[in-house]
Amino acid sequence: MPLIRFFPLFSFLALFVLAGCGGKSIEGGETQPPPAQRNAPRAGGVPVSPDTPATAPRSGGMPIPTTASSVKVQPGWAALMERLRKDSMDNAVVSAYFAGLPEYSPTPMSVKIKELYKIAFLPKPPRDPNAPPPSTIYKGIVTKANVERCKEFMVENAAALQSMHTLYGLPKEVITALLFVETRLGTYLGNDQAFWSLACMAAADAPAKVSRGITDLDIGPAREPWLQSKLTEKSNWAYKELKAMMQFCSTQALDPRGMPGSVYGAIGICQFMPSNLTAYGVDGDGDGRVDLFQPADAIHSAANYLSSHGWKDGLAVDGRRNVIKRYNNSTRYANTILALAESIRTGVLLSGPPTE
Repeated sequence: MPLIRFFPLFSFLALFVLAGCGGKSIEGGETQPPPAQRNAPRAGGVPVSPDTPATAPRSGGMPIPTTASSVKVQPGWAALMERLRKDSMDNAVVSAYFAGLPEYSPTPMSVKIKELYKIAFLPKPPRDPNAPPPSTIYKGIVTKANVERCKEFMVENAAALQSMHTLYGLPKEVITALLFVETRLGTYLGNDQAFWSLACMAAADAPAKVSRGITDLDIGPAREPWLQSKLTEKSNWAYKELKAMMQFCSTQALDPRGMPGSVYGAIGICQFMPSNLTAYGVDGDGDGRVDLFQPADAIHSAANYLSSHGWKDGLAVDGRRNVIKRYNNSTRYANTILALAESIRTGVLLSGPPTE
């Protein structure tokens, strides 16, 4: 998920233990990409003003209410909404975005707490000394069918990729490979509603808020301070991302409730975290709006992120790998993108990253 990531997409972007890992802001760890779903419905940011009536349903989201006041706000959001208002968020925007939002659930934060609990307290299973060494790239990504799909995408989006290359110098194959690994070129955008997931995590700031979601964990008195510390840390992170999403969508006339994403709030074909939207989001198709569910905007935004983090002509493999790891701090992730990009360029399928 720049920092934009997460999450699994799902379960694909998952572990985020270290902050600042790229477009997705996934906090750490080796992540496994999602299964390809080429027939999954595309979704997109839908232009909506909080004060503008709209009733058409959108892929991946809920119908926008005719007016913010006509739709009930679930009581579980009251404290979070008040915090946003006190933090200088426009009251009309807060009211409109939470109108009709499904009720709070402990699930998003519980998923994260279980991941962190496993890392902190459960022993790692011993490695079988007879097992083959782990692959240096994600399995099942660099295939003939996937290379052909990437080539089709490059033809379909030739103009956007050419303008991206001219502006940022990123190879077309690298950006295409990144978008394939992230969301299968926009055909798998996540099973979660990003705004709702972030709101749930932002609201989960105390053990009582997640207790029914972590009944299988051994959280005794000795581990309660650990639990509270992690809830404070992750809820504050989610609050920052939620606020960034609301501010960005308000200025871009987009409704965040219609945006699918990872369980941790990464959105768009390139899986940006909301806090990176303003800094690195680019209007690649010139329609006056940055909408990362549109291929041209996702292409330019991902390139802008990589360019801003050190990509330049002449970088050796290690240098290219290190820049891509700023997008997602995983060596296998970076190796997979480099291998897929080179396979697209040459037509020869690689089983590992290029050597030069």
